[in-house]
Amino acid sequence: MRIIADASITIKSANISLLHDYQGKRYVVNLVDTPGHIDFSGKVTRAMRAIDGAIVVVDAVEGVMAQTESVIRSAIKERVQPVLFINKIDRLIRELKLSAHQIQEKLTEIIQETNNVIEVAFESENDFDWTVSTQANTVAFGSALHKWAFTVEQMKKESLHFKDIIESYQNNEYEKLIALLPIHLPILNMILDHLPSPIKAQSYRTKYIWKGDLQSPAGVALRSCKPENPLFIGITKIVTKSKHGPVGVGRIFSGTIRKGSQIQVFPSDQLHKAQRITLFMGARQVVIPSLTAGNICGIIGLEDIQAGDTITGQNIPQGMVSFEEITYASDPVVTIAIEPKHPRELPRLLSLLETISKGDPNLIFSVNEQTGENLLSGLGLLHLEIALKDIEELGVQVDASDPIVLYRETPNTSIIMPEMHQSPNEQNEIKLEISPHDTTTIEDEIMYQDNRNNLLTVISSISIPESDSTSIIAGFNWAMERGPLCSEPMGLTLIKITDIKLSDNLAERGRVELMSMVKEAIFKAFEVGSPTLLEPIYTIQVVVPNEYLKNITGVIISKRGQVEKVDHKEILVTITGVLPVSESFDLADILRSKSAGKAIWQTKFSHWKVIPSQRAKTIISEIRKRRGLS
Repeated sequence: MRIIADASITIKSANISLLHDYQGKRYVVNLVDTPGHIDFSGKVTRAMRAIDGAIVVVDAVEGVMAQTESVIRSAIKERVQPVLFINKIDRLIRELKLSAHQIQEKLTEIIQETNNVIEVAFESENDFDWTVSTQANTVAFGSALHKWAFTVEQMKKESLHFKDIIESYQNNEYEKLIALLPIHLPILNMILDHLPSPIKAQSYRTKYIWKGDLQSPAGVALRSCKPENPLFIGITKIVTKSKHGPVGVGRIFSGTIRKGSQIQVFPSDQLHKAQRITLFMGARQVVIPSLTAGNICGIIGLEDIQAGDTITGQNIPQGMVSFEEITYASDPVVTIAIEPKHPRELPRLLSLLETISKGDPNLIFSVNEQTGENLLSGLGLLHLEIALKDIEELGVQVDASDPIVLYRETPNTSIIMPEMHQSPNEQNEIKLEISPHDTTTIEDEIMYQDNRNNLLTVISSISIPESDSTSIIAGFNWAMERGPLCSEPMGLTLIKITDIKLSDNLAERGRVELMSMVKEAIFKAFEVGSPTLLEPIYTIQVVVPNEYLKNITGVIISKRGQVEKVDHKEILVTITGVLPVSESFDLADILRSKSAGKAIWQTKFSHWKVIPSQRAKTIISEIRKRRGLS
């Protein structure tokens, strides 16, 4: 499997710290540039934890697309305030040849669509009014390609109008706009005028990203963002391409990090030495002696660091808990098998796969126990291609299989076990009810929920000691990892404990006994409950000239998809629909050929859908054959 990545898109997130003089003061602005492609949405989600404001970039022609909505929802969830930059105004002039009035109508529509997404993302909470407007100068317009931009306020100061921009292009004099309206000024000024400082942002963000007691010493330290407070850093990214070892990149929420500091990955009490502290200037790292709260830093000296970790100093104040777990909008849905071209490189390859999966939680590395294959799962083909490129740049040449779609096993109906199921030593018993949880109202106590939306609940009349709960949850996770149909993970499954009897003898209800009892009981109930497969479904959004509408809707329908909405806008049409991930691997070539190369599209994981029984049987047979199962 080799895919050629589009060289014109951003595939890495990059940090840079800038000094900007504004209204007689000097400011430090920490910028994180993130990819726009949906396959790298995990990088965007993690970046949200490190920042307090976001510049949402929208294409003036394409408008607000599915990925734009996803980014805004992630920002609002983390209480990251957005402002808007509408890019590629030059396309409205040169490609669509719109008049000044038509351009203003188009831009007004994009602003309204953006505000609709912001308002919906807040749901019923009205504490924040973060809608954007030209009157408030929270919207900028421009062309990043041609390096110019402006806000309405700036246009008024310069006594300019949209017709002046149009004439600059018509006369092929748009380069004059660079000197008149340099792109960095309105963007940086908009940040300083309207986006919060770290001190202000942490006063209200902390309760959304940290679930400790806000009145405790730890909570007060996090909300105040002072350099003299105890050290707390949230790690959002791991840089593996460094001669000094992995670099943990994170936001300093409290305190000061210094070279040589004793630090630890909370809640572990193992101390590490911060060997180097760095500032990121794009691809370049600048070594510095120390850095204070509110900044983004790189830390060298933590070998096992992972994105999402919480870093503290030696002195941990009362009430400290880890930062809230970062949740991602998409699941890994495509897998490839990887092997080194030179067998002697296998240990090095396995080490690299472990490392890159730690740095990118949307990449899942596993080994198939039946076949010995090294499997890497990601959000899409491009996501996996970039991972392969990273591995080869780190010195290991690899071969990869064709992409394989990930499925989920799930019960097709609800089933109540007619009798208790015993542990291997016959001293403990459990009775379960199993059902597809998307059709069930959860009324019982939730004991555990995994990252595939599998739920373990227990009826309220049952009390289970905490030590035994840990073993029961471990057995639940064991069962959820590989279902009985074809060893695919289980998904959207509700397991309810309706009865349990545990031995009075602690030695007879050991961890292995309870784990095995729970796993085997789940499998027994699962098989009785008519199990089936779920397949991943993409939302697809295509922007194309009107004359290709019929061609594109035909492509979606031919791939077992559905067209859900068609929006006509000037000479372009936006088509929104759904299609199975398994039908998407040749989508790029077909869409290009059916639109003379003019289609612009995005796919995004949407949901899991039950596969019709006859098709499911075929897929199960293929998976079992591939995995060497009987």
